Amino acid sequence: MKTTALFLAVFFLFSGCAIGPRFHTPEMAAPEKFREMETAVGSSMADVPWWDIFQDKALQGLIREAVHNNHDLLLAAARVEEARASVGVARADILPQSDLIASAERDRNSHDLYPGAERLTSTYSGGFNTTWEVDLWGRLRQKINAAKAEAEATGELRRGVMITLVADVAKNYFLLRQYDLQLKIAQDTLETRQKTLDLFTQRQKGGVASGLEVAQAEGDMRETEATIPDFKRLITIQENTLCALLGRNPGPVERGESLEGQKTVPEIPATGLPSELLKRRPDVIKDEYLVKSANAMVGAQVGEFFPKFNLANFLGGQGRRPTDFWGGDKGYVWTLGGDTSLPLFHGGRNVYQYKVAKAQWLQAVERYKQTVVSAFTDVGNALTDIRYYADIRAAQEKEVKADREAAKLSRIRYEGGFSDYLEVLDAERRRFTSENSLARTRGSQYVALSQLYRSLGGGWQQD
Repeated sequence: MKTTALFLAVFFLFSGCAIGPRFHTPEMAAPEKFREMETAVGSSMADVPWWDIFQDKALQGLIREAVHNNHDLLLAAARVEEARASVGVARADILPQSDLIASAERDRNSHDLYPGAERLTSTYSGGFNTTWEVDLWGRLRQKINAAKAEAEATGELRRGVMITLVADVAKNYFLLRQYDLQLKIAQDTLETRQKTLDLFTQRQKGGVASGLEVAQAEGDMRETEATIPDFKRLITIQENTLCALLGRNPGPVERGESLEGQKTVPEIPATGLPSELLKRRPDVIKDEYLVKSANAMVGAQVGEFFPKFNLANFLGGQGRRPTDFWGGDKGYVWTLGGDTSLPLFHGGRNVYQYKVAKAQWLQAVERYKQTVVSAFTDVGNALTDIRYYADIRAAQEKEVKADREAAKLSRIRYEGGFSDYLEVLDAERRRFTSENSLARTRGSQYVALSQLYRSLGGGWQQD
């Protein structure tokens, strides 16, 4: 009795343990701040809901449509369900397995071996067969831990898809509004140059302007005219790209505010401490869970070197006829037993499987570290874009103002007879080029804003 009690005590003591290495998050040195950018504890742009960052009502509607209909996001959601179900599959292995079984046999007996036996005999049996692998070393529990970590990683993957989707819709919307602005600039310029050509044509008829000036004015107008189809092409392609993100067929996309009318100005926002990024970015958290899963699988492979204990029992009935199953003690049978196995020689299979698991763990660690470095780089690049695009825009706004004034004065000088048309042509071309450059910079500012929000791990909070 004492021996049995001691055995049970040791059994339950070991069954609560799980062999294998303990999990530790890989250490990474986080910078104190994002280059020269100021940071603050607990303050981050990523803590602000995306609808407060992207305040354009049309853009908000597109983002919500994408969240409901984007196929990549729906695929990620299905993968989360798959991963959660896989945890149930792994958990089932640690529980007893019971089956309802039945069998029937018909035998012809040899009279030489069994002279007194009947020539033909029938045997029927049925009942419940139960087996249970005792997870003494925690091998199965380590597999459950690995499945749970993978499910958590899949959940973070889905959140990452959500954040990327919000940022991509915003980025492509701002690019669309940039092309809209450039098209408007080209159309306004074309209208101005068409009036100039009409004026020169009239002046030529009056003997004031030369044919060379008329030809130059027409060439200037045609040059501008040629840019309009290209901007329309870019707009159509951009609308199609947005429709793909929205999960709909190619077609027109609703517009809201122009780039000049956007309420949110892309200035350098509060980003929080760089170390906070490791607790916020879905791809970093996902890879940390994958390291945890790989760590658990190393423990599961360690368990393959230890003995396995299996318990088995059968409860049912046997007899010459199916009705004997219910004949009380006459057909009632049961068995209770168990077995154990210790691997001795499998051609080194367990050793190599352990090495595989160890190598996969090392890969997961390095993948995590590279993801962390990429995260810091993404934020640093987005902050740099926002900072210097603001300086570029300020300079370009002054450039556009000066070029518009120069174009106005050159026309006055030409009409007053103080210069030729080449001066007007050069001034108009500079104005058109600087206005286009300013439009591109404005678009790049808002693209950088959406990229920063994605890189900080923001982009989605529950409404």
